[in-house]
Amino acid sequence: MGKQDTLSSSAGANPHPLDPLTAAEITAAVAAIRAYASTPKAAVGGKPIEKLMFNSVTLKYPAKYSVLKWNGLVSAEELEEVAEGPIPDITRQADADIICPLTGQSFGAVVDLPSNIPGATTIIEPKVTSWTQLEVDIQPSLQAEELLWAEEVCKRDPKVRKACDAIGIKQEDIAVDGWCIGHDDRFPGRRLQQCFMFARLRPGDNLYAHPCDFVAVMDSHSGEVLTIDYPHLNPKDGEAPAPSSEKAHTALASRDRYPPPLEAANYLPEQIALDEPNFKVRTDLKPLHVEQPEGVSFALDGRVLSWQKWKLHVGYSYREGLVLSNITYHDDENGERPLFYRLSVAEMVVPYGKPTFPHHRKHAFDTGEYGIGALANSLELGCDCLGSISYLDAHFVTRKGGIETIKSAICIHEEDAGILHKHTDFRDLRAHVSRNRKLYGFYFNFGLDGSVELEVKATGIINVYALAPGEPRDTAHEVEVCPRVVAHHHQHLFSFRIDPMLDGLKNRVVEVDVVPDEGDVGSEANYYGNGFSTVKRVFTTAKTSVSDYDASKTRTWVMENPNKKHRSTGGNIGYKLVCKDMPPLLAKEGSLVWNRAPFARHNMFVTPYSDEELYPAGLYINQHPGGKDFGVAAWVNRDEPIENKDVVLWPCFGVTHISRPEDWPIMPVEILRAHLKPSGFFDRNPGLDVPASCDTKSRLASEATRGGQGENGTSAANGSCCVH
Repeated sequence: MGKQDTLSSSAGANPHPLDPLTAAEITAAVAAIRAYASTPKAAVGGKPIEKLMFNSVTLKYPAKYSVLKWNGLVSAEELEEVAEGPIPDITRQADADIICPLTGQSFGAVVDLPSNIPGATTIIEPKVTSWTQLEVDIQPSLQAEELLWAEEVCKRDPKVRKACDAIGIKQEDIAVDGWCIGHDDRFPGRRLQQCFMFARLRPGDNLYAHPCDFVAVMDSHSGEVLTIDYPHLNPKDGEAPAPSSEKAHTALASRDRYPPPLEAANYLPEQIALDEPNFKVRTDLKPLHVEQPEGVSFALDGRVLSWQKWKLHVGYSYREGLVLSNITYHDDENGERPLFYRLSVAEMVVPYGKPTFPHHRKHAFDTGEYGIGALANSLELGCDCLGSISYLDAHFVTRKGGIETIKSAICIHEEDAGILHKHTDFRDLRAHVSRNRKLYGFYFNFGLDGSVELEVKATGIINVYALAPGEPRDTAHEVEVCPRVVAHHHQHLFSFRIDPMLDGLKNRVVEVDVVPDEGDVGSEANYYGNGFSTVKRVFTTAKTSVSDYDASKTRTWVMENPNKKHRSTGGNIGYKLVCKDMPPLLAKEGSLVWNRAPFARHNMFVTPYSDEELYPAGLYINQHPGGKDFGVAAWVNRDEPIENKDVVLWPCFGVTHISRPEDWPIMPVEILRAHLKPSGFFDRNPGLDVPASCDTKSRLASEATRGGQGENGTSAANGSCCVH
């Protein structure tokens, strides 16, 4: 199926300031924190730390201008002008979140680490240089270990046993999905999980087909189940609507109970066959291979990836997952041109639309509440990725301070991407075809035409809830995907953080609409009525940047360098953001999810750059109530100048998912895309030097079926490099 190379997180002999922490660095940081935590200085407010649990230990990103000074991608003159002050040397640092479950305290710490990065500050021994106690109601992200622990707790808790007995389910047969709870005023100061219950009827059975009618709320410090919540039933015809708040919670505890749906709905072929003896997997799919007999076209120097004319650093964090930095394009005689300092998916939220208690709590922040990087799984050669593959591992801290390594967390490979450009001259019938290649991951795709595409593939098992026997459907808010199994309407909304440096740091953003000319048919200005033109609006301050996608105007946003002019257009050089997947947040202003997800209130925000502003819902979103002036909304409300400045864009894109029975029991992939395309950046099509090609391995289907070695194929082979 392909060839595989696996590299460690410290791949190569050339360390980079943006490399993720190695396992050795995490271990060193843990040791320094343990030593510091035992001293009186760590006992904030006089309360000593009784038990130390590690929530995360990750790279603290060095100051942007320090990195740019180190690598020389921006001129020293512009860097000095934009930085407006001394630029410090790079210090290798770990950012850590620590918890004492016995006292309920949480802390944030910074550890200075020794480094072999050329020019970095010399540190002999790891040392804690910052130690801050978090506010009592603010919690670091939940770890996967805690989510797994929730099932252990619920399988032995007496409240859960009573709830299971009432619906005829054995407590030992339940399966539990621990989720962050959003925010719950009933339990101040507690570290909470809401636990969704399912029944597993046999080993390997799809437990999600059997949702139970109750939700446990658990203290993740103590392992205590604090309460059992019972959602409302849908009202029957003529009944008053169910109250949408928890005010009726006491009455709900005594409502009629009902067993989970018991119909099997499996997706594993061997499980389906147990229930459907005539089920067979398809046998008529012929093998399809991706071959690169001469090897790959990319190269890795440590974690710096070079592919065609692209060069970038491949980073990874427990929170964001894939982080791409220092992205440049070698433009022939124009040399290496900086494009983007950093690209990442900085946050996401999945708000559900069922308005009754406690379903309003279902709005997972997969990035800030859990760490989407820490939730990654090991990629499989020939399954997740085809062809000749290079992999990078990822290291994380365990709660006890050990190391968890996700092997092959990042995949780098080339893919065919269809036609790059083609033209046939009808005069001599000369056809010229070049095929495209792309760098692919999270999925970030880099193309031979100078474009960057962020592709998100949504798949998995939809979150479902159970209807009672005979309970009416709530067709306004949910779809019954299987008898008595409903999937609530929901959205997936992603904050794409774009930090441009288009030929320098002083950039601006322009909103571009395409509109029909105002003149009526027969008028002097638009006599034939066919005129349409672009209307541009320059964002001058942060508040002027707040805008939404408008499909009727083919709205795009262009990042420009107003100090560099294009030789043909006379306009500013630039890259434009093109995205058609930009639904609005459907939750009302003042709702819990609206308060907590400021990045989703509009499709575009632009703010001045700040080293401290990486996450648009704030550094700690788990159990944070949010507010109107919160996260990126607060940064925008400062209304600072953003024209000809170092700026960051925060576009929000996603999908509104009205589930279908075809999404059950496992969802076919749904693809969302956001494109960054050169717009007056290059002098001409940058892919002109991509040669026309003919894949000699391609052959006629009839010959392939007969096993022949046909030579008449005209398809051109191409690749992409994939990072995910």
